[in-house]
Amino acid sequence: MRLRGDMASIRGYVPGHQPADDGWVKLNTNESPTASPAAIRAMRASADESIRLYPDPASSALCTAAARRHDVAENQVVFGNGSDDLLNLIVRVACDPGDRVVAATPSYSLYPVLAALSGCEIRQVPLSGSFDLPVRQMAAARGKVTFVASPNNPAGTHYTPDALRWLAARVNLLVVDEAYVDFARADNVALLREFQNVCITRSFSKGFGLAGLRLGYALTSPMLADALMRVKDSYNVSRIAQAAGLAALSDIDWAMRHWEAIRQRRDAFATMMAERFGLKVHPSEANFVFVELAGYDAAGVQQNLANQRILVRRFVDDTRIANAIRISIGSEKDMRALEDVLGVVLDGQRTGGVTGADG
Repeated sequence: MRLRGDMASIRGYVPGHQPADDGWVKLNTNESPTASPAAIRAMRASADESIRLYPDPASSALCTAAARRHDVAENQVVFGNGSDDLLNLIVRVACDPGDRVVAATPSYSLYPVLAALSGCEIRQVPLSGSFDLPVRQMAAARGKVTFVASPNNPAGTHYTPDALRWLAARVNLLVVDEAYVDFARADNVALLREFQNVCITRSFSKGFGLAGLRLGYALTSPMLADALMRVKDSYNVSRIAQAAGLAALSDIDWAMRHWEAIRQRRDAFATMMAERFGLKVHPSEANFVFVELAGYDAAGVQQNLANQRILVRRFVDDTRIANAIRISIGSEKDMRALEDVLGVVLDGQRTGGVTGADG
C-alpha cells in the first residue's frame, strides 16, 4: 500500500493527556469544570427512537439561533464537528497546494498541521515576549490564510478589533479563532460588518462545557459560508449535538454566570500565584493562565504534580516557553487542591527535596 509521499514528514497535533481512570484534577486541556444544564437535558430528551434518522445536514435551527445571537444573516453561519472541523474546511476551500498559511507562534499548534495536510507552506511569525501580535510581519508574510487566535493559546492574550482591523485590510483571508472568547471582555464580530475576508470561529467546548460533544461554528461572508457548506461532510453535526447546542444557546443567562465565575476564579488564582509564590503570570482573558517558573524546573513541577494526580500543560517544543506551565481554571475545589500541592512541590525544589523529571 502507498500513501502520500509527504506523510512521513507530517507531524500530527498532539492533544493534552487524557487519563483512562478517574480521580485526576485535570487542568491541562482547558475543559470547563461544568456543562450547560440545558444542553444535558436536551441530550437526554433527544436520545430516543429519532436517532435512527439522519440529522439536519445544514443545522438550520442552530444557524438561526447563532445568527440571532451575533446579529448576522443566517447564510453567514456554518456549523461543524467542533471548531477544528471548520478550521480544516477553511484551509481546504481557500488554499491550493503550495499556498502559504500564516500564524503567530506560540499559538494553537493545529494550524501547521492543517497547512501540511493541504500541501501548504506554513509561515509562523514569532510573538513578542509579552505575546503582542506582530501584525506588520504577519501581513508581510502574504498568506492565503492568516490565523489569529484571540484569546491566544498559551497565554490567553486577547486581540481587539482595533488590533486586527489593520491586518484584515491587508491579508487575503483573516481567520480569528475565538475558541476562548466567552471569557474575554469583548469579541471581534464587528469586523464581519467591515470586511468580507474575515472569518470568526467559535466553540461550544469551553464556554458551554461541551468538549466531549464536538460542536462549533464559523461566522463569515455568505461567499465563504457557501463554500464551506459545499465541502463539509454531509451530516457533520449529529442530532444530539444539534439539540444540545440549541439548548445551550437558549440558556445564555446560565452561560454568562458561568463565564463570570471563571473570570473571577482566574483572576483570583493569578493574583495568588504572584503574591504567594512570586511567579510571573501573564494577563489572560481565557479560561487558563500561563505561568513562568523562573528559578524552578517546569518539567519537574509538572511531573511532581502528575505524581499527585494533578495535570497541567507544558510546551516542550518551544524553548522560549518550555520553562512555563499553562493551568486551566477548574472548579474551586480543583484550584484549592492545585494550590496546596504546588506549594509543597515548589518548596521541595527550593530545598532539593523533590526531584525533577521530564514533562
